Amino acid sequence: MRRKFVYNPETKEMVEVTPGQVSDVAAPTVWGDLKPFVSPATGEYISDRGQLRRHMAQHGLAPADEVRGTAERVRRERARAEAAARKQSIIESYERTRDAERARKRFG
Repeated sequence: MRRKFVYNPETKEMVEVTPGQVSDVAAPTVWGDLKPFVSPATGEYISDRGQLRRHMAQHGLAPADEVRGTAERVRRERARAEAAARKQSIIESYERTRDAERARKRFG
């Protein structure tokens, strides 16, 4: 069974919190326990944060908050590349037409 401890600033030591006890300690919030789940990527059963970190590293996955904004950035880069490709296509089309017109005038 897992036990929970909190830091008591008065005694400067960790104190065990018993079930049902409400701790009144001015401390930063810490993530609670991870609810066990089955990974949608691999079907593995994940029961704690350490196992989740190892699983994600092993399978090349990343938490959503680390990749937030990536899709929008990729969309902008793709749109920029497509716009550049369209411009290049127009330039090449113009040059082919211009060269064909020059050849027609020169050689009849």
